[in-house]
Amino acid sequence: MGINFKRWLLTKLGIGGFVDVSSLELQQALEEYRIWELAFHTCVCMIANAVGKCTFKTYKNHEENRDKEYYLWNVEPNPNQNSTAFLHKLIYQLYKENEVLVISGKGPDRREYLAVADSFTKPTEYPWKEQEYEGVVVGDVSYRKTFLESEVLHLRLNHKDIKPVLDGLYQSYVRLVQAAMKNYEWGSGKHFKVHVGQIANAGNVGEENKDWNTAFMEMMANQVKPFLTSENGVLPEFEGYKYENIGGSPDVQRSTRDIRALVDDIFEFTARGFMIPPVLIFGGVADTKDAMTRWLTTCIDPLCDQISEEVNRKRYGFQNWKDGNYMQIDTSAIMHFDLFGNAANIEKLVGSAAFSINDVIQAAGMPKINEDWADQHFVTKNFETMDGAMRAIDGKGGE
Repeated sequence: MGINFKRWLLTKLGIGGFVDVSSLELQQALEEYRIWELAFHTCVCMIANAVGKCTFKTYKNHEENRDKEYYLWNVEPNPNQNSTAFLHKLIYQLYKENEVLVISGKGPDRREYLAVADSFTKPTEYPWKEQEYEGVVVGDVSYRKTFLESEVLHLRLNHKDIKPVLDGLYQSYVRLVQAAMKNYEWGSGKHFKVHVGQIANAGNVGEENKDWNTAFMEMMANQVKPFLTSENGVLPEFEGYKYENIGGSPDVQRSTRDIRALVDDIFEFTARGFMIPPVLIFGGVADTKDAMTRWLTTCIDPLCDQISEEVNRKRYGFQNWKDGNYMQIDTSAIMHFDLFGNAANIEKLVGSAAFSINDVIQAAGMPKINEDWADQHFVTKNFETMDGAMRAIDGKGGE
């Protein structure tokens, strides 16, 4: 996402030919681009950091298994990236282009690797026939091979790309920000009106007194301008010259707040476009827990579901999935787990036989206990079946 400089230059050029682009125009375009990029990267990094904390759990015969596939997704997807860097690139490409392509191949050690494509030629979409991907580029390497749909992982963020909508909305706000900045620059600057008496200019005006006009502009540049721009200065006042301050706003602080509010608006609608509650972007504390729950539900969980579905259907297939061989992304590690703050909840989880001790320890991000009793399920005597409770009440042990 962001300002497309190629499109901007083509717009300046029109159909063809050459056009003069001033350095000021390029500087303004760069400043606009930086605001949008900051909002975009903030949102993408939040999502990528969250997905990077997830555990890509692999299962074999319905039991958790840590083998090559687990290592591939959680530690080292390729020789040049760890899993966090790999997922950051995957998420960035997905949100930037609305889709991303992940290819696999064999390294020199014959071990499989995964790589995120930087670009590829979008294929023709068929309802039943496999799509073919050409022009795949990863880094500085261009692949001549045509990749089939079954050989790649292809993720699409939204059915309809929202980038043009956000770009159009952003351009509207850019004009407002520019107007607010100009208003701030005028309000915080110094502006003087100079009244020149008829005697001082000898009664000559217009084209007939070019020498006087030149001398007057030189005096403004050499004497008045340094006075306005320096910390300490002296302004000489000659007979026939009267200076009057007509610029500067007394409420400069309000102008800066207006600019900040407009920039915050850009961050807010960018976050909403990414399904991120704005309070998380601005670092607020109030209602953070509810905002995190909403974010996980509407943004992270659907994204992780799509990744796991694509992995399961491409890398495992139906028969393996049916036999209990699959991958599942655990998003529970995204929120910080306070071991002592959740002691009462841990007791209930273990005491209700819902989780074993090792299940809770793993959720806390700690190594498992290599003992059989740590994998057993316990239940307290506070739990009883309805039949057992009725027998205890009648005291007869019968029905």
